[in-house]
Amino acid sequence: MGKRWAVGALLALSVIWVVSAAPLADARGRAAGGEAEEPVSLPESPAEARAEAQGGLLLEEIAEDTGSLTELRAVEAADVPEPGRDAARWALYRELLARKEDGSFDGEEPVSRAEAVQALYRLSGILVRVDPCPYADVPEAAQDAVAWADSVGVSGGVAEGRFAPDAPVTRSQLAVMLRRFAAWRGEDVESRTAVSWDGEAVPAYAEEALNWVTDRGLYAGMTDHGLYPDLPVSRLQLACVLARLQAPRDPLTGELSLPGSGDAGRSLERHEALNQAVAEAARRHGAVGVQVAVVEGGVLTDAYHYGWAVRGSVPMTGAHKLRTASLSKVVVGLCAALLEEEGVVDYDADIGEYWGVKTWRPVTIRSMLNHTSTLLNSENIAWDTRSVRGQLANASGYGRGTPGDLRYWSYNNHAFGILGQTLELAAGKYLDDVLEERVLGPLGADCSFAAGELEAPELVTPLYRTSSLGRSAASLRSVRRWSSPGATGRQFAGGFTSSALDLGKLTALLAGDGCFEGVRLMDAGTVAKMECGDALPGGTRQALPMRLRFGAYGRERLYYHTGSAYGAYNLLSYDPDTGDGVVVLTMGADGRKDAYGIYAVCGEISRAVYEAIA
Repeated sequence: MGKRWAVGALLALSVIWVVSAAPLADARGRAAGGEAEEPVSLPESPAEARAEAQGGLLLEEIAEDTGSLTELRAVEAADVPEPGRDAARWALYRELLARKEDGSFDGEEPVSRAEAVQALYRLSGILVRVDPCPYADVPEAAQDAVAWADSVGVSGGVAEGRFAPDAPVTRSQLAVMLRRFAAWRGEDVESRTAVSWDGEAVPAYAEEALNWVTDRGLYAGMTDHGLYPDLPVSRLQLACVLARLQAPRDPLTGELSLPGSGDAGRSLERHEALNQAVAEAARRHGAVGVQVAVVEGGVLTDAYHYGWAVRGSVPMTGAHKLRTASLSKVVVGLCAALLEEEGVVDYDADIGEYWGVKTWRPVTIRSMLNHTSTLLNSENIAWDTRSVRGQLANASGYGRGTPGDLRYWSYNNHAFGILGQTLELAAGKYLDDVLEERVLGPLGADCSFAAGELEAPELVTPLYRTSSLGRSAASLRSVRRWSSPGATGRQFAGGFTSSALDLGKLTALLAGDGCFEGVRLMDAGTVAKMECGDALPGGTRQALPMRLRFGAYGRERLYYHTGSAYGAYNLLSYDPDTGDGVVVLTMGADGRKDAYGIYAVCGEISRAVYEAIA
């Protein structure tokens, strides 16, 4: 392990002392009683003794092993971008993180709780068994590290007898671990700065720790565009954080940065001009309210809002929730992609397999995503599972043509309702839960197919058709979770409710090929499957379920989807070559279309943004 066992044994006495002093804490920094626990701090004499030992033998050993920065840089980490590569090399050399089976560093992969604790354990230099591991779910390879972390109070379990070693470590959890680790080493863990994170709910158990890591600069480059306290930490991010934590002790780490850190984005630089462009387009088309989110290089960088959330009384803010109309289909497509990635569904299997019925024609998830299912599209068909089973099994439930054949392409709202039901039946859970577990939770996004289930339903806006009410906020909020997964498909074609900012987070995930803020939440291949498509008349290509258009708004290629309902006119788009994207949600506008067949109010705003950030 690059450490002398003799040194570890020498330091074991301090560990034994800490075991008797440290309270048992869970992964969220709470003691057994449930209250937030202060970081473990050691009396002066053991801390000083340990610091003296580490400052002597351990640093001497580091110099012997690494020799110089030149030797450190000889460690191979070719798959890591140049910013941050030194941190990856350092983490590999110190054996804080191990290479993947294919020999790569894989810096975007989320770090598990066990890996985070193992890295701190190795950084501690105390590589002797402390106590038996108290958690039955920890694999043998991580038991020493977890037992050490538990005994000294760096990290405990998530529940009695459970450590959840494979769960990703979040930014909040890591901050608590780091602060407790620093306290255990006898370092100053007082934060001099109270950090304010606009619009983000910082967990109470991690507030002091997050202030401290920010004050110390440990999260530099990770929080340039938001804290995202529940977002997992990537391997490269952990390497940089630990290198900064160790930098005063290990001069070989130097100044380390993360890819993309420090770039505020062109939208912020031109915010006032773009804010005026949004307002002018909104006024020109008579919009009552508008929200806009901007993505640059796969990163959500900026947002705008205009007009009213409730006409004449409540100004629009970035936090208000709007019905996204057919942009909901992109979210259903995202759910399908996530479940396909997990092996829960097969894009090309007959959906009768999930419904327990023999379909009259073979219908697949792929054919529903690309509007070639040939399922009858009618508002008169019921959405309950019994009626859908009947439609799937009978000739009367279909139009003409062959499912999957683009010659029979027909935009199909009803098929998307059935698609949402199919996914829920296959997963045995609501699509809201699929999204929450995989993306909405980590991204801190409050969105739902059932507006009444939002964390803040009071922020749902009414919809306006020019000067009149299209649908009341109370009506939208009346939609609650249905009786069981798959019980209805009514919301999947157009009922997703979100702010542009939160929908922008999902757009950033797609524009970033499955990465968000440097952390991989989806496989790049999964996003590539969503982007696969075939040519349609008019020069576009039908993907799953977005369209690909060439030469729109100054971009060579744009994936996009439009949506309209009850006076809402919306657009989601992103450039797959640059990772830039724009989400525009409006209500009350005139609904005119531009030369691309896109609602002009959305197109004008999108063009202004794309030109400004090019």
